[in-house]
Amino acid sequence: MRQILKRLTKMIAGYGTIQWAGPFLSFFFTPIITRLLTPEDYGIADYITTVSTAIATLALFALPQAVAAHFNDQQDTTWQSQLAGSAFTITAVTGVIVGAAIYLAAPLLAESAPITHGYAYLFRLIGVTLVFGLCGAALSSVAQAALQVRWGMLLSVTAILFTVFGNVFYIVILRLGVTGMLLTPVTLSLATFTVGLLLSRRMIGAPSRKMVKLLLKTAAALAPAALAAWGLLVADRLILAQYVSAEALGHYAIANKIASLLYVLIAPIFTAYTALALSMQHEPLAKERYANLSRYLIAVVLFAGLGLGLYAPEILTIFTRAPYLPAAPYVGLLAYMHIFGAINAILYTGGLAGKQFGVITWTAIVGVAVNLAINFALVPSWGLWGATFATFISYAVSPVLLYFWLRRRYSVPYPLVRITGAVAIQIGLLVLGQSMPALPFLAGAGLKLVILLLLSVSFILLRMITPYEIEQTLLFIRARLANRKSMIKR
Repeated sequence: MRQILKRLTKMIAGYGTIQWAGPFLSFFFTPIITRLLTPEDYGIADYITTVSTAIATLALFALPQAVAAHFNDQQDTTWQSQLAGSAFTITAVTGVIVGAAIYLAAPLLAESAPITHGYAYLFRLIGVTLVFGLCGAALSSVAQAALQVRWGMLLSVTAILFTVFGNVFYIVILRLGVTGMLLTPVTLSLATFTVGLLLSRRMIGAPSRKMVKLLLKTAAALAPAALAAWGLLVADRLILAQYVSAEALGHYAIANKIASLLYVLIAPIFTAYTALALSMQHEPLAKERYANLSRYLIAVVLFAGLGLGLYAPEILTIFTRAPYLPAAPYVGLLAYMHIFGAINAILYTGGLAGKQFGVITWTAIVGVAVNLAINFALVPSWGLWGATFATFISYAVSPVLLYFWLRRRYSVPYPLVRITGAVAIQIGLLVLGQSMPALPFLAGAGLKLVILLLLSVSFILLRMITPYEIEQTLLFIRARLANRKSMIKR
């Protein structure tokens, strides 16, 4: 198990470089951006970005998941290069067709919500550049499946440079506002696609009809799940845009941005976990290792999610300005989008290993149906809180259903009682922290730290993390530090 954790840590460091660099830099530009943009501008930019991300998710047609499911079916370079080439070809063709459709439909998309009237040109920009984002996603999935960790280190430089460039040039210097907010990720996707293609060009073989059929067949089985992810991603914004002001949508957007820091934190962890778990799926102890790793990963996610929920007012105070502070109460529950998403990713990986594509699909569809139903029921009268509760409840549906169904088809001994207990305690502590009366800044921050420590103690009591595992981790860290000191002395 120690070797597995060591490999996982190394992969997280590699993937994290690219996946952490850009988003964290973008977040640290928030103080500048929120002083140049009003909450109304922020809401409009977030709405258009959400729609474009949802379209990209739809257009990908679950190809990255299909690549992950089949890349390690054979340890043969010919098999893997043909798979990579076929995936790249499919996404290139799809990107051109869907991008052209978006370009032509841009006026209709701009008129779909009151807050985006007059922004058809931004939807045209999305259409023109869509193919680069899709192909970049395909290249990334191939690299991750092949465990090409060092590429992340190279791509990180690109992410850092173009995130800084976009924020400074488009927003600070040119003062392009909403347009600048969209141009930054577009420029970044073009740059990372170019670098990714240069790095992976030797891995991309000639596409084959057999591989295209295999990928499309698997993607078709997983595509409804991708459609469900699209629905979960975009439904609340689409419905809110019809009922709330641009300012309120801006508050919801900044709350989601704070909550998304949890995703930024865990994305490299789960990227590495999925690739590593699928690479060892044929080993005798694979299921037991999946179960053990799930405890550690979920503990990390719960701890980070509670921290964001508790410290949301302090984060907004430091990184934004007064008009954005009403977003704070929504952060804690919105973070559950990523907490339940992380739990679902663990189960999803087990489902991919067991080739249970149908189960993954129908559980995701049920989740989005619940999301739509609650949004339509609550948003008209409850506004942002309606969308927040819809997010919290609906994101819990898929992992619950997936767990109980996979237990019959591809059983992994996940510690259900421990995980359920940890989630319940985390929710209780979140409610406790958010119901505290207003305190001076330092006093409030200190009391919230005590609440976080209580969650850590509960992990040990529930045996999410055992004392023996903590002891072994400390010994491992000490050994690594001792080795580094001896190398420095030499």
